[in-house]
Amino acid sequence: MENQNYEFSLLGDTALCVKLGDRISEDINNMVLNLCDALESLCLPGVSEIQPSYTSLAVHFDSNVISPSYIRKLISSLQSQTHMLSFRKPTVVEIPVCYGGDYGPDLQWASQYLGISEEEIINRHSSRLYRVYMIGFTPGFPYLGGLDETISLPRLDHPREKVPKGSIGIASNQTGIYPWDTPGGWRIIGRTNYELFSPEMDPPSLLEPGDYVKFVPVHRLPEQQVWQRKEINHLPKIDLGVNGLTVSDPGLLTLVVDQGRFGYRKFGVPVSGAADMRSFTLANVLCGNNPDAAALELTVKGPTLVAETDLTVAVTGAPCSIKIDGRPAPADAALLLREGQTIEIGQTTLGLRAYLGVSGGIEVPHVLNSKSTYLRAGFGGYFGRPLKHKDTIKVGPLPTHGSILEKAKSTRVKTSRIDFRMLKAPAVPLRIITGPESTDSMLATLLTNIYQVRTESDRMGIRLEGPKLSEGKADIISAPVVPGTIQVSSDGQPMMLLADSQTTGGYKRAATVISHDLPLAAQLKPGNKVRFRSVDPVHVL
Repeated sequence: MENQNYEFSLLGDTALCVKLGDRISEDINNMVLNLCDALESLCLPGVSEIQPSYTSLAVHFDSNVISPSYIRKLISSLQSQTHMLSFRKPTVVEIPVCYGGDYGPDLQWASQYLGISEEEIINRHSSRLYRVYMIGFTPGFPYLGGLDETISLPRLDHPREKVPKGSIGIASNQTGIYPWDTPGGWRIIGRTNYELFSPEMDPPSLLEPGDYVKFVPVHRLPEQQVWQRKEINHLPKIDLGVNGLTVSDPGLLTLVVDQGRFGYRKFGVPVSGAADMRSFTLANVLCGNNPDAAALELTVKGPTLVAETDLTVAVTGAPCSIKIDGRPAPADAALLLREGQTIEIGQTTLGLRAYLGVSGGIEVPHVLNSKSTYLRAGFGGYFGRPLKHKDTIKVGPLPTHGSILEKAKSTRVKTSRIDFRMLKAPAVPLRIITGPESTDSMLATLLTNIYQVRTESDRMGIRLEGPKLSEGKADIISAPVVPGTIQVSSDGQPMMLLADSQTTGGYKRAATVISHDLPLAAQLKPGNKVRFRSVDPVHVL
């Protein structure tokens, strides 16, 4: 049994990271999973989810309900018991694989590279049981351990633009399965038609941490996949609400969002949700909705929409032009939009994202307990995609405009507007909490320099350019990350994660932007400059 020396660190003001070891081993991973099970069984108020990884776990919490110091004391009290805690019997999942040919375009190359036959590669690859250490990177992507080192292969020099879903690959001493059509640099030796992830199932992932995978060579893939341990959780519904808005011009990127998708990070599913939660919440409050009602997030250029019924709407967030039937209308206000009228939302002048709240809220199916769009995997929101021309948006029950105005008068708005004038500053200030892998020199570099937002930034994260945070190896054993985490990329530059970021990362975590400043960070445009200021967690927790 491994020596248990827990290391505690914060991921901003929303997660406590607990590290149980420094190397990948089944013993350490078992202790991680045992501790996760023990904590989940307690159903702690204020804890939204507990997320395991190779050697660590993250407890995601609401500091208004529970303190990280309490969680730490609780975990410390369980420390001596983790090896005795009961853990479910692991499941062995057999996955049929067609090796070689069109399904495994790199198998012939691998045979020449390794100097052994294709049949021997298949035999060695399929003769092992592979441990599922964690799920991350993308929804349903399993991090597998146990590859025969005699068939390890180098990555491609130039990644493929599209690797088909179900592809089985090898990269260095790892093997894995692509759950989605994605770019990838692994050597592809086969394919399965088993779906590793389906948002319509509960749980949504075929594999879970602690399971084992057995690859079974077949000459032809079975026509139908049999899901094990799965039950249908929900199916899309089409008769939701009433017709509210029709899209005349979709704008640049218009998405359905809500407060986010919680409880599924252990399956590789990000929180998503509104990037600027403060502006999103304000839009709902102005429309008389609950704060978690779905709304539209508009990036750079907003849409033009036609009302199919009388509605109350509100535009918040980044300043932009607003016109109703060609007449200017104010932002941050409840606006009456009559049936047949057109609202046109123009380009943002400061900031990146605006929000359109609609009385009754946007009605789309809940997918994994959220209405938010997750673009990378194509689910949630409006059929998993941005709005298009002629789309019809449904809305929920419609209160009268007068009742909404009366409600707004008596409702205390629990969110503060962003001061967008801060984006005009020579450098936008963002407060951070030191990260798990931060060093004195790394932190000094981050705090004493100004960084510029690069063009290759999106809802997953913001790439920054400035003095390097690290000259050496930036990799770590993959571990949990959260929106706001500042990772050190392989070129030494910082990356700041946002709402659609992956749930785990293999780069050093230098710091995390505090949740109060994350909405401002989400409004940064390419070319904006930022400076960071370290804060004591005591002052924000």
